[in-house]
Amino acid sequence: MIPKEVEPPQKKTKLPPPPPFHHQPCLSFSSLPNDITLNCFARIPKSYYPKISLVSKSFRSLLSSSELYAARSQMGTTEICLYICLEYSTEHFVNPSPRWFSLFEKPKRSLTDGRTKEKTSGNLLVPIPNHSPPPPPHASSTLMIGSQIYVFGGPLDDNLRRYSSAVRVYDCRIKTWRNLPSMKMERFYASACVHDDKIYVMGGCMARSEHLSWFEMFDIKTQTWKTLPPNPDLNVRLGCRKVRKIGMVHEKIYVKTEFELRDWVYDVKEKKWSFADMGLGVNWRSSWCVIDNVMFSYSRFMRCVWYDLKSGTWKDVRGLEVLKKYRSFSYAHNGSVVELVNYGGKLVIIWDRFERRGRSQNKNIWCAVVALERIHEGFWGKIEWFDVVHTVPKSYEFLRCLPVSV
Repeated sequence: MIPKEVEPPQKKTKLPPPPPFHHQPCLSFSSLPNDITLNCFARIPKSYYPKISLVSKSFRSLLSSSELYAARSQMGTTEICLYICLEYSTEHFVNPSPRWFSLFEKPKRSLTDGRTKEKTSGNLLVPIPNHSPPPPPHASSTLMIGSQIYVFGGPLDDNLRRYSSAVRVYDCRIKTWRNLPSMKMERFYASACVHDDKIYVMGGCMARSEHLSWFEMFDIKTQTWKTLPPNPDLNVRLGCRKVRKIGMVHEKIYVKTEFELRDWVYDVKEKKWSFADMGLGVNWRSSWCVIDNVMFSYSRFMRCVWYDLKSGTWKDVRGLEVLKKYRSFSYAHNGSVVELVNYGGKLVIIWDRFERRGRSQNKNIWCAVVALERIHEGFWGKIEWFDVVHTVPKSYEFLRCLPVSV
């Protein structure tokens, strides 16, 4: 046995040299063909679009293209967005001009375990870029069906002496207008609602007695108009703004009229008119909407209420008490805005409020998104967020608020 200290040293094995490095070009997302990029964008929530648009001009072009919204519709990834039309003058634009905005909700940031890292914040109204729909005339009526804005009638001149019977449709996906068959009656400040592929339009007629087509129905499938029985009350039929707003609940059209007139209900199946319950008029205001066959309104006591058809009474939506103090010095002023909108099954409340008490030249537009939950015999509102979303001159005008599917 050879002693350990005299063992010959082991020969070290040389490792083979590493293969030569060849630089592989890094493929960027921008180098993908447009159709693949478009397909990817169509799968992304719209709340991420503003940041994506900052990457490049080509991305901005794709995000505003009609092809993108057609792809979203085909893939079933459409979302409900809130389009709001405001009119006001600015330092650079003295003449008031209507402009469209969309409600941008900043996406939530979540941790890997699903917990929310940051609550939704930074929500605001952002101007809709080029290709936004031209604002409809002030005295026209608008109705939102999916991704299409229907515009009924309106003035033919600035003096509001001549009115139109035209019906136009703007498709928010492909950014184009098209004409529909005209109504039988010229109208301005009419009211409209939709149910089962049929559009119901009433009111907005000139103050004259022969109103044979005061109430019309348009069949979307057959593209034809049909005259329906007019309201029995001549005072409701005479004048352009007697009918303030209509909505469909359980195949009945609820008609909110001017303050001094009785409210009405039209049964679509029976084709008959009847007076609305007296209790309905207590808190029924022009600011109301229908969600899942339930009417929601904002009362003069700064309460959000819903109408119980069984008891014939308005009841409070619980859980929204915190909103009252943020309406404290707005409701006392004439011209204060409150708008309620069905936002894909959620309730959106929009209101304005002076920036501060006293002589403020500006108003803040506030928005609250409320998830509704039916609990026993009532509704509980869970406020997802509420905040100031835009600041405008106090002389501004709130024109439209439409939930659009894009």
